[in-house]
Amino acid sequence: MTRLAAAICILALATTVWAGYGPPLDLPNAEMTADPAIIKVDDVYYLYVTASTIDFECWSSTDLDTWVYEGVVWENPGAQAWNHVDLWAPEVHRDGDDFYLYYAADMRIGVARADNPLGPFVDVFDHPFVGNGYNGVAGLAIDAHVFVDNDGRRYFYYAGYAPFSVIRVAEMADMTTLVGEHRTVVEPGILNWELFVTEAPWMVEHEGTCYLMYSGYGADRPSYAVGYATADNPMGSFDEFSGNPILHRDDAAAFYGPGHNCVITAPDGSLKIVYHTKVEQTVGWDRRIRINDLCFTTDGEMYIGFDGCNIDDDDDVADDDTVQVDDDTDENSVDDDDDDDDDNDDGCGC
Repeated sequence: MTRLAAAICILALATTVWAGYGPPLDLPNAEMTADPAIIKVDDVYYLYVTASTIDFECWSSTDLDTWVYEGVVWENPGAQAWNHVDLWAPEVHRDGDDFYLYYAADMRIGVARADNPLGPFVDVFDHPFVGNGYNGVAGLAIDAHVFVDNDGRRYFYYAGYAPFSVIRVAEMADMTTLVGEHRTVVEPGILNWELFVTEAPWMVEHEGTCYLMYSGYGADRPSYAVGYATADNPMGSFDEFSGNPILHRDDAAAFYGPGHNCVITAPDGSLKIVYHTKVEQTVGWDRRIRINDLCFTTDGEMYIGFDGCNIDDDDDVADDDTVQVDDDTDENSVDDDDDDDDDNDDGCGC
């Protein structure tokens, strides 16, 4: 084989492997984007991301492929406000005629409200919703996620610090009120794939089981990855999947730092995982958004379908070449101290 032929073969193989991960989304007016969250209203998908540290923007689509820039939906309140720096991880949910934007600012969580998914979103409080002593959280809090169960009860998940980041949950009386205890449901391992970090929670319900997805290792690192834990109710206790992480780096395909995902139902009815990856194999915030299939075996194991949802019943998900585990995993079970709101709101979730 000539050098040219060999190079062509290598390029073709690399292209095939790369294509399986889904190409980065083409988002007009955006360079680097991360922390995706999508809500579907009527027949339109609205995507919110971390694109800067000063405001929040939105893109819309009808097919999850072609996106239109919709502009800024939440404007920075200025240096006098508590929430004017370090803005990321926006997530929007609908409640009746109102839309609520949850976001991280200065390592605390805020909430804003609007009458449509394009805003403008106006903060409900002049202080944090969670963190810095508010809603029972004295310390730091980021990465808010709201899940609505089949019975209509709402649950608020977030990453807190004790001192390392853990996933906590509390029940919601309404979209801006938490009630009851804040329960720690996932804790990071120390020398495993999570490396002191569990963050970016996202809940999916499948056939009566709650799948709490989360990311670990560090969002600016190429080894950032996604795993999950399961329970029979949203408050836990949760058992971490022994095959974690289910989405992780692949150096051969130049696929680095996949994480901070949401889940959405596509127009064809299939489930999709939406997540970001790093561009370079270095520490930094160079990130882009991707979409792949989210799948389950008949035995209830969740996996990412890079080639579609085609794992046979007798296949071992952990042995599939699309979900190999790079690092030793550490099973933790912690029992400590979304369905759509209506037919027009298909939020990233179950």
